[in-house]
Amino acid sequence: MSKRSLAPLVSLLLLVGCNERIVEYREGVNPNDAFHGDIVGRVAQHNSGAVVRVSQVWPIQSTPINPMDGSFAFRDLRLGNYDLTIEAPDYRIYTRNNVMVHGGGVTSIGEIDLSTVPDLVAEHYPENKGEIVHDWRHGRIAISILFARPMDRVSVEEAFSTEPPSEGIFVWGQYTKAPLRTTFPTDPEGAFEPGATITTFSKITSMTYSVSKKDSHVDTTYTVTMSTAARDTAGNHLRFPLEFSFRTVQSYVTIYGIQTNPIHGDVDVDPLYTRSIRLTFPRRMDPSSTEAATTVTPPMNVVFLWPEGNVMLIHTGGPLLADELITVGVAGSALDRDGIPMGEDYSFSFRTAPFRVRWTSPSNAQVFVEQSLPITIGFNSYVVLSTMSGAFSITPAIQGTFRHGGRTYDAPEQIVFTPSTPYQPNTKYTVTISTAVEDLHGTRMKDPHTFSFVTRAN
Repeated sequence: MSKRSLAPLVSLLLLVGCNERIVEYREGVNPNDAFHGDIVGRVAQHNSGAVVRVSQVWPIQSTPINPMDGSFAFRDLRLGNYDLTIEAPDYRIYTRNNVMVHGGGVTSIGEIDLSTVPDLVAEHYPENKGEIVHDWRHGRIAISILFARPMDRVSVEEAFSTEPPSEGIFVWGQYTKAPLRTTFPTDPEGAFEPGATITTFSKITSMTYSVSKKDSHVDTTYTVTMSTAARDTAGNHLRFPLEFSFRTVQSYVTIYGIQTNPIHGDVDVDPLYTRSIRLTFPRRMDPSSTEAATTVTPPMNVVFLWPEGNVMLIHTGGPLLADELITVGVAGSALDRDGIPMGEDYSFSFRTAPFRVRWTSPSNAQVFVEQSLPITIGFNSYVVLSTMSGAFSITPAIQGTFRHGGRTYDAPEQIVFTPSTPYQPNTKYTVTISTAVEDLHGTRMKDPHTFSFVTRAN
């Protein structure tokens, strides 16, 4: 049998680790002469002007990529392992070590996607064209860079900039992948402090730029640039600028639905402390269309407030109706700031607590009570003062007057009974508030409330 007859086209797929390498035996190459082979591949950026080099300790061959499709090939290399390097202006140097050349075969390294991150930069946060959730009320935007080598601090800080422009502090030796809830360090007013002066950076390879609050905006696209003026501690500059962009979004609660307070299904919700119903939308909403799409059942006079672009408050002008199932609905016609409708109707409901006494002073079972101390009763809703006299009783009986409570203002949820004469010394008094007392909505207590106290001796 002739040697030529041993040269049919045969393909063999080899899997080594996680890398796929294809070895093909080429027609016309003597497979018995297993001393030469090819390396082929493709660069995704075919118009990058990349040059590919193979080496074994020393460079052996180099070739430019085909500008039409980014392909390259090294023919008739001696069998063995090669290191492959791809260099292109404004792209990171690509290196793959130990590419094996098989005798009489072709080793394909596939398509290479060159990185736009300079060689001195290992990674950065946020990622290019990424989105970060930014809670402007409590946090600051953080931009972090992890370098491949220790960097010269002054050159990095001078080469760094953002668009829109911002002021901030560089914190060396820190790398974060989340917005900062605080800045290290801060003073009590939240302003930046320079911190300790670091005099040597022989080993530090990370840096975080903490953006000042005044320049930390929501729904904003930031572009970060580090020019080639940045250099490492050995004096090597970035071969080309680092540039990436990211966008901030305000919807820091959820991307899947509306969050509410009270939460759907809550019971015994305090009518007084829950004076406003809060809805947090997954995106910034158009107030007019959202308010028009919102209903509250049972009907009540409401005022809409927008403390944030994606937060709507429903204020009822005072405490909520006591002992009531309240349902809030938002029709799918509600639009966000981009004019996109919500699409689906949304509703939630909760039940408020009955009208009742929350606390008293003196408290139940209190002893050594001052003989002239007024009795204060705190409710969970505003109280109609005129209904209190018919609902209040005290044993032993004592006369007195009623007014709304509060030391510096009238608190309509508090009733103060001021006795006309001092209590008797060392005496137990029992106070009862009957169901005749009413709140501002005309709701009465379901059950009477009773408490007792003992005055102090002379």
